[in-house]
Amino acid sequence: MIENNQVKHSKKECPEELSNETLKRILDNSYDEIYVTDKNGIAIYVNEACERHYGMKPSEVIGKPALQLSNDGYWSPSIISVILQEKKRVTVEMETNIGRKLVVTATPVFDKNGELELVVQNSRDITQIEEIKKNLEETKHLVLKYKQEAEKLRERVLKAHDVVSHSKPMRNLLELAQKVAPVDSSILILGESGTGKGVMAKHIHKMSKRKDGPFIVINCAAIPDDLLETELFGYAPGTFTGADKNGKIGLIELANGGTLFLDEIGEIPIKLQAKLLHVLQEFKFSPVGGRESKKVDCRIIAATNQNLDKAVKEGNFREDLYYRLKVIEMEIPSLRERPEDILPLIYFFLNRFDKKYSSTHQFSQEALDMLIQYPWPGNIRELEHLIERLVITVQENIINPQDLPDAFHKNLDDQFDIPFTTLAPLDLALEHVEKKLISKAYKQLGSSYKVAKKLNISQSKASRLIRKYCSEEEQI
Repeated sequence: MIENNQVKHSKKECPEELSNETLKRILDNSYDEIYVTDKNGIAIYVNEACERHYGMKPSEVIGKPALQLSNDGYWSPSIISVILQEKKRVTVEMETNIGRKLVVTATPVFDKNGELELVVQNSRDITQIEEIKKNLEETKHLVLKYKQEAEKLRERVLKAHDVVSHSKPMRNLLELAQKVAPVDSSILILGESGTGKGVMAKHIHKMSKRKDGPFIVINCAAIPDDLLETELFGYAPGTFTGADKNGKIGLIELANGGTLFLDEIGEIPIKLQAKLLHVLQEFKFSPVGGRESKKVDCRIIAATNQNLDKAVKEGNFREDLYYRLKVIEMEIPSLRERPEDILPLIYFFLNRFDKKYSSTHQFSQEALDMLIQYPWPGNIRELEHLIERLVITVQENIINPQDLPDAFHKNLDDQFDIPFTTLAPLDLALEHVEKKLISKAYKQLGSSYKVAKKLNISQSKASRLIRKYCSEEEQI
């Protein structure tokens, strides 16, 4: 017989409190977004779900006023001001800058004296969950209340869903686009192939007073020279044997009241440049074979990836036409020149193609790192086509590094390729690699904080290495 005092019941010891690291792991692995602000509306914490919702890393959100991020177009409507004033729980449906739809519940937290201390927001992605709409009846009055505010925010240039712009160069460019959209001056958009010149042209048209008129696009490089004139200007009845007996309306006439976008303008034949100049100067044109001039009221936006200054000097492009086209000049930077836009663009296109193909995908962190490090020679067009390909071909929900094309793996290998033709002492080799890495990171990121985070080192060490390897001019 076993004595009672020999029977011992084991009890699990419960820790008095969880460590900060454990709490962070719990919150970061929450599918729902947890967003916390202080009593002034300044973000003090957000978990990693914010990347899926806004295309921003937590470090880009923390420390910024929630109202500022809302006004900058990352989401609408804003409810933080309501919480700070009314100090009661609010639930509302939001839409983010990359097209995600969220149900957000914001809860005020008070201290022992009854003063507002924190606001905790819980956001659930309902983009692909249509059935949940029946549970949102209680939020309709709030949605209506904020509808007018949301409509105003949508009109802001940085709220445009067709242009993803987190980087400073693109934000500056969109501010310029907003200023020039209301006028009818000609615009010349420059930039490498695939940077989104056509998207920018359409964005300007949509903000202009001609937004209800046609937006006509012609790629001057895609149409043979002998056909381009009739495509642009049309032709009169009986001009050609076998042609339409009623004649043909040209694209310039079709653009009347709207915008004519001439893509690859550098490819237009020299003989047509004089006729196009006449349209810009006199707002008149004559169809091929026609005797009478026709009036036209359209705005012309042109784009090219060529160096038109050089073409003018070589006699391949009329100087007078060049200056007529570039009354306003805009140059879209390449994707490698604005790395801050890569992550938002990835999620923007992932959301678009998941919707199109009725699928659900996410990127592993390793795959995201490879995409961000890639130089993107084909710019946004290359990124868009890659994301569509991955959405179609990857059957699993998670897209991993092995799903990416060989070019991405070669790029990763090249980054760690040691450029020595002969062996060198190890300490010299390590210093050489360290110098190249620090110099490249600082040139690309521009701050010791970002360098430290990217290279996973302390900020004090990053500052010391920047002072060691970067010139004073580079540190300005």
